[in-house]
Amino acid sequence: MTHKDSTRTSVDGQLERLIEISRTMYEHPEVGYQERATSKVLADYLVENGFEVERPAYGLETAFVATVGSGPEVVICAEMDALPGVGHACGHNIIAAAAIGAGVALAAVARDLGVQVTVLGTPAEEAFGGKVDLINAGAFDNASVAMMVHPSIQDVVDPNIIAVAHWEVEYRGKTAHASAYP
Repeated sequence: MTHKDSTRTSVDGQLERLIEISRTMYEHPEVGYQERATSKVLADYLVENGFEVERPAYGLETAFVATVGSGPEVVICAEMDALPGVGHACGHNIIAAAAIGAGVALAAVARDLGVQVTVLGTPAEEAFGGKVDLINAGAFDNASVAMMVHPSIQDVVDPNIIAVAHWEVEYRGKTAHASAYP
């Protein structure tokens, strides 16, 4: 059986439970830094599937770090918060379920690939930028690669993000600061 076949079998075997977790999150949304039940459900699922889980993590009550394997670190981000008054309009319930499913599927081949799989529970994305807190706390310091999935109507590896504009700017002349180095 190939690694691709192993991971596909793993995902197929956990599909019903992942859908159940996603629906539970949708029906019981928790806003940023209050994702206590959600964080527990996601972390417990990963423990049940052989991960070592640290919870809370990086100084954030609802963040968690779940790891299996050793070697270069592959981080899969599990966003989990809901929008106040709206719920899971951005699909974080789907993102979280996909992240733990991907983590468990990759864990099935982690030893053969020589990688450490880390599922990182990332709280407070909607209103507070929880990943910034995690970056500042060192959560990504050893990551060789970090990824997440986001629901969409199409499959895209490198989406054209319409909420961000990229500019290339070239400065010429002398550096200066109005008060320090006029």
